[in-house]
Amino acid sequence: MHIKSVTVQNVKSFRDQHRFDLEPGVNFFVGDNNSGKSTVLEALLFVFQGPSATQFLPEKFYCSDAAGPTRVVVDIAGGTDTLVNQDKFSVLKDFVFENGGDHILRLERSSEDRTVIQSGKKKDVGVKAVCFWHPEREQFENVTGIDAKVKAIFDFEAVWADAHPSEHIDFASNKTLGRLLDSSFGRFVETDRWKALADAHEKAFSLDEEGSFFAETKTLADGIKKLVDEQYGQANYRFDFGLPDASVFKKQGRLHVDDGAGETPVDGKGTGMQRAIALGIIQYYARSGALLDDNNPTPLILMLDEPETWLHPTAQLKLGDALSRIGEREQVFIVTHSPYLIRKFDSVNHLLTVLSGQGSERRIDPSTKFGLFGSGEPTWGEINYRAFEVFSNDFHNELYGHIQRHIEKEKKMNSAQEKVIDDYLCESGITKSKTWRRNENQIYPRTLPVYVRNSIHHPENRLNDR
Repeated sequence: MHIKSVTVQNVKSFRDQHRFDLEPGVNFFVGDNNSGKSTVLEALLFVFQGPSATQFLPEKFYCSDAAGPTRVVVDIAGGTDTLVNQDKFSVLKDFVFENGGDHILRLERSSEDRTVIQSGKKKDVGVKAVCFWHPEREQFENVTGIDAKVKAIFDFEAVWADAHPSEHIDFASNKTLGRLLDSSFGRFVETDRWKALADAHEKAFSLDEEGSFFAETKTLADGIKKLVDEQYGQANYRFDFGLPDASVFKKQGRLHVDDGAGETPVDGKGTGMQRAIALGIIQYYARSGALLDDNNPTPLILMLDEPETWLHPTAQLKLGDALSRIGEREQVFIVTHSPYLIRKFDSVNHLLTVLSGQGSERRIDPSTKFGLFGSGEPTWGEINYRAFEVFSNDFHNELYGHIQRHIEKEKKMNSAQEKVIDDYLCESGITKSKTWRRNENQIYPRTLPVYVRNSIHHPENRLNDR
């Protein structure tokens, strides 16, 4: 199950409506600073987690001076039938509808206060209420009450660029480290060591064992019995201290680090080391059996905001491999400025969305055209052009070579020379608008692509303008 699309309206710098289609695997967001990349991820959390005293405040999250409410709509696909067949989500069965071959659940959270007629009764809804689209009544309705059920649809783990990494070295079961520990504890409780612990617990807390803790509590229970019998009637009392669940031990745990300066809890280390550890945990999770663990069926959605911070290029490439592996099972969102991470883009299974500009000048390009030159990783030139609008010599050379190979194949030539390529481009509608001076005596009309190619290949030639 995954998020298929998100539509934002009047959220931060997004005026009016903007729809983002998403893939179930890895979703890259790249582009200018302040173009709204991180806002898309915040909008998703706004829907599922809702506003609080510290997050999604109107003065920070709502678009200022907008004509209309702040509103986010999310479509869920890929497992909604399984979801609504669970008892706690059965109330949503009538809200699943088919769209483009997918069974969709559509959620909305809006700042608009309004009244909805549900089951013949009026119900007031506002920003604190998540509403679901009813396909027959053609309206959004709040049928889950408080947000607890909505929050349980997905496990979100968001690692923000400006957040302290210690927040993500977390033992909670909806975090990657917590899932790893859950998986380990699941194996541990099957071992002889756990059984020995259970036997020792039984002896320590058994009423039949002299000097056991239960024997000590019997005096306390007898004292309570005497007082209660006098006032309320006869009854017997016994304290029971069963063996704690394995998760109780996990909650008491802490991660310690010894980097040569002495062992300390991880939250006592520097920010750089903590972030490296947090990202290392994510990479280990990608290689572990926890991804295949059916004990935690709630889908994990991993959000990483500029994860390349403090990582050298080789580490970024390894992180990209790990995130691609996680994307085979879970949905991943990556906001990045790193061409090293984008090298792991797979046009078949991933999606890259380019955002540039702001306000009415914003451009949103869901690029699925990476890989012009065949399968595998996109080239550096293509990455820098499509993702960051950097016009490099490398990409121009690659495009020139691509056209050259195409002409040779089409015309069955061994080698398409400059004039042949220039004539082909001219036949394709590109005029010979430039003049290239090879020397004082050799001057040729050329198309702009060939003129640029010559400028790149012959930097020693000072007879031509850049």
